[in-house]
Amino acid sequence: MRKGYWGEIKDPVHGYVYITDMEKEIIDSFPVQRLRRLRQLAGAEYVYPGANHTRFEHSVGVMYLAGKVLENPNIMQRISEDEAEMVRIAALLHDVGHGPFSHVFEYLLDKELGGKTHEDMTRWIIANSELKDMLNRVGYDPEEIGRLATNALEKPHKAFLGQVISSAVDVDKLDFVVRDTYHTGAEYGFVDVFRLIHAFDVLNGDLAVDLGALSALESFIIARIESFKSIYFHRVGRAAQIMLAMAMEKANEELSLTSFKTPEEYLAMDDYTVWTMLKNCEKSCEIIHNLERRKMLKCAYERTFYQKDVVISCLLYTSPSPRD
Repeated sequence: MRKGYWGEIKDPVHGYVYITDMEKEIIDSFPVQRLRRLRQLAGAEYVYPGANHTRFEHSVGVMYLAGKVLENPNIMQRISEDEAEMVRIAALLHDVGHGPFSHVFEYLLDKELGGKTHEDMTRWIIANSELKDMLNRVGYDPEEIGRLATNALEKPHKAFLGQVISSAVDVDKLDFVVRDTYHTGAEYGFVDVFRLIHAFDVLNGDLAVDLGALSALESFIIARIESFKSIYFHRVGRAAQIMLAMAMEKANEELSLTSFKTPEEYLAMDDYTVWTMLKNCEKSCEIIHNLERRKMLKCAYERTFYQKDVVISCLLYTSPSPRD
């Protein structure tokens, strides 16, 4: 049992998630508890009624999977116990920078604040909110945790630490693929998450997947492609997201959604508070009125296009030679 064991959280996807006293304190902080009021898939609930899960449970799931990666002998032998706990905490905090309606708000950040992303906001919040004092108190550098959470930590020979959380195949994607398909019911093939985790290795300081798990990796990639087509880019879900983005853009001047100066002002905004603000704002109330009655924008033209990726092409179409 890990040092400072506190108890467990029952997760519908992964089962029991065991946490330490320190992790519980961070989980109970306002920036993390706020994630309960940010839906993971804003707009998807208009297509899949069960898609009301939140960034909170996803973050707990990412922390859990990060812990499982760190138990892999290929990884464990390369890190200290302190580094392992750092990765778990960073995984837990990787989404604290999301705004209302998750990625929909990112459109406003990008447009009004010169290309800011939720990763930028994550680093800012970890380094400047109440999380700063919590992390300092237990001996961690908040800025280092923030960079680790967004894979921006430059640590010689240990790039894999950040890649566990954010890379081509990471615990963030592994969790949301299985969690989003679970809550929507739109399951496209089985993703063997733990087969991939057990096949993780380190190659020249970078996270790698052993060739023996190629089939599991292919299944994961295909599941992601199908999820994008059927969940993330479903035309009705996208219509809802576009309507929310339009409502926030119209109301921004009056509501000052991007005029926050402190982490506390930013964190005060969540799906509930901003929805109410948009509903009561003359410039955006008509859009919210339509969303409340499911009067969606209609799709006039739809086109599917693909971008070739060399890595994925090699994975899916190139067979190893007999000598391999």
